[in-house]
Amino acid sequence: MLSPSSSAASDLMPRLVLLHAMTERGHLSAAAEAVGVPQPTATRWLTALSRTVGVALTQRVGRRIELTRAGVALAEAVGSAHTTLAMGVARAHEAADPGRGQIVFGFLRTLGASRAPELLRAYRATRPRVRLALVQAAHEELIEKLHDGTIDVAMSSVRTSDVDIVATELFKEPFVLVVPADHRLARRESVRLYDCRDETFVGLSVGIALRRKVDELFGAARVRPRYGFETEEVETVRGLATAGVGVAVLPARHGGSLAGSVEVPIVPRHHRNIGLLVSTRRPLEPTAEGFRLWASQHAWTRSLQPRRTSGPV
Repeated sequence: MLSPSSSAASDLMPRLVLLHAMTERGHLSAAAEAVGVPQPTATRWLTALSRTVGVALTQRVGRRIELTRAGVALAEAVGSAHTTLAMGVARAHEAADPGRGQIVFGFLRTLGASRAPELLRAYRATRPRVRLALVQAAHEELIEKLHDGTIDVAMSSVRTSDVDIVATELFKEPFVLVVPADHRLARRESVRLYDCRDETFVGLSVGIALRRKVDELFGAARVRPRYGFETEEVETVRGLATAGVGVAVLPARHGGSLAGSVEVPIVPRHHRNIGLLVSTRRPLEPTAEGFRLWASQHAWTRSLQPRRTSGPV
């Protein structure tokens, strides 16, 4: 087993960097130039490295010195170690100064109009040096991206069915019936879905998570909705309902209903729970963990809590 002393280790690192450079440059002379040493020095380094490892790492091919299969194998390992080391250095810098770094933040498209921007604006005011990259996607895609490391933290629906996900609830969005201002139900203080059984509905396309939740509400009310239009975007559904094309069941719009429409509370009360989601399959970088803690504890999240209402959630 290779077990160099501390002084030998200091000599070993530049030689390993040279070896890795050969995989990128193809031969010794180009690798020596890349790391900034004369070719005779580079030759001595690789000869010494071969003695240390115990196998030939280079071979002469014509007038050039190239890596042997053993040299390629070691160089690949060096490349992986170099990437891991670079990540470790970045995490060390973030741990020393959590006010820096980068966060990839994902959120539902339905939260992109106001909820997510408000959160990000408040965070940027406290951490101006943190770089924020944003991803809007459907819930299932957000979960996949959390697991594969494409995003760090997501703001989405809280579901017990999501595997290896930890969620911190932020706020609840009550479901409402969206109708034009001149609709017969617009003046009602609340409405039961059964009272709407003869209406034409506009809604999201089949397969979208929010559509499935709405269909569950209809099922519980023993109503089979008649859809006149289906689309991919929540705001399009809301606009169609406002225009009188049909009525819609949606989470209440943050900031109030669209001009020309009324959002009537549905009874029994039902909510969509929104929270911060992270994957347990990957450790969070310090900056991302700091963001998660800040967002879950900040007064902004408490201000989003809707007024308590009676009835089941």
